[in-house]
Amino acid sequence: MKAFRTTLALALSLIAAGVSANAVANPAGANTNARTMPANTQEWIAYLSDFTRNGEMLADPKKFVAALSVVTEPAFLMEAGKAVMEPDLYLRSTGSLMDPRAYSNFVRAMDPVVLAAWGQALGDPQFMAAVQTVMTDPGKLMRWLMAPMDPKLLALVMNAANPNVYARWLTAPLDPRVAGMATAPANPAWYGAWMGGMANPQAYGPTVNTMMRAPAYPQAMMPAGGPPALPQLGVPQGLPQLPALPMLDPRLFGMPMMPPATPGR
Repeated sequence: MKAFRTTLALALSLIAAGVSANAVANPAGANTNARTMPANTQEWIAYLSDFTRNGEMLADPKKFVAALSVVTEPAFLMEAGKAVMEPDLYLRSTGSLMDPRAYSNFVRAMDPVVLAAWGQALGDPQFMAAVQTVMTDPGKLMRWLMAPMDPKLLALVMNAANPNVYARWLTAPLDPRVAGMATAPANPAWYGAWMGGMANPQAYGPTVNTMMRAPAYPQAMMPAGGPPALPQLGVPQGLPQLPALPMLDPRLFGMPMMPPATPGR
C-alpha cells in the first residue's frame, strides 16, 4: 500500500509540474488550474454533478486522474447511490445545467491547447503509469471484494425502502427551484446572459481567447491623420475615419510585427 501511494504521488506530482509550467506560459488558463480539488466524497459528488465545474476534469489530465481514483472506489459509489435517490441532487444539477456558466465549462475543454495537452499526456509514460496504478491498486480490489459486507451497502438498500425518500420526491415539484427553472426561459435576461457568455473571450481557452481579443495596435503604426478619405465613394471629408486593421495579427501566432514599409524603397 505504501509503495502504491508513493508511485501515485510521484506520477501526480510529475503531471502537476507539467500543468504548472503550462499555467505559467498560459496565464489565461492559470485560474482554472489553480482551483482546489474536492476534499471528500460529498464534495466530489457535488463537483461531478455541477455542470459549471465538472468540465475541468476533461480539460486537465491531472484532475482526470484524481477523479478516476475517486469514482472507482466502492465507498464513492455507495454515497453516490444514496445521493441519486434524493431530489435535491437533480435540482442542483439541472439548475447548474441551465446556468450560463455551463457554456464555458465545456467549451474550454475543446481548446486546441487542451487537446494538445491530452495528446501529450497520452504519450507520457508517467501519465499512463498513474492511470494503470489507479486501476490495478490491490487495496482497491480488496475493498471491492469486501464491499458486500460493508454496512453502508446495507444502509443503501434500506434507504431504497424508506417511505420518506418517496415523500420527498412527491413534494419536489413544490420546491421554489423548480419554479425558478421553469420560468427562466421566459426571462429575456437569461438569453442575454447566455449570449454574453458566448461572446466573452474569457469563456474560452487560451487559444480562442487570444484570437477573440482585439489586439492593441500602437499609435505609431497608424498613419498621421488616419487613412485618407474616399471622396469618389461619396464619403464626407469631415467624418472621422476608422483605422484599417489587418484581418490577422502576426502576434497571435508568436511572430513579431513587421515595421511599416518606407515609401520610395
